[in-house]
Amino acid sequence: MGLTKTTLGAFALSTSLLLGACGNDDMKKDENMETKSEMKDKDMDMKKEDMKDKDMMMSGMFKSMNGEKVKGKATIKDHKLMLTDFKSSKGPDLHVYLTKDGDIKNGMKIDEVDYDKMEQTFDLKDIDTSKYNEVTIYCDKAHVTFGSAMLK
Repeated sequence: MGLTKTTLGAFALSTSLLLGACGNDDMKKDENMETKSEMKDKDMDMKKEDMKDKDMMMSGMFKSMNGEKVKGKATIKDHKLMLTDFKSSKGPDLHVYLTKDGDIKNGMKIDEVDYDKMEQTFDLKDIDTSKYNEVTIYCDKAHVTFGSAMLK
């Protein structure tokens, strides 16, 4: 009988160890599944970031304002603003801005613009263009909007 109790004790101990080991494997599987889930989330976040970083092409035609003349096309593509067939009234301090609905105060001043140069390109690297829906030509000295192009 002593041998049977020892055998039974050894069996119970080995069963407990085996079941305990199975539980650890289950935990590892859960951890792996959680890690895979986290990795999927990170992949999705990275894809969203990539989409955000890649400029979608937006463009619009300039319309004159405030008695001034502005014509041509504004295009945003590949982190660049391109003005084509551009011409505007002469101004002492003309600049190109990215704005939301023409709001200069909250807009992003890009650079000086040449009123009679038909083709001009400006770098928009490090600018989140999704915040803006217009390209605005503004005279800083006179505080007058010469024209703007609604981007679509």
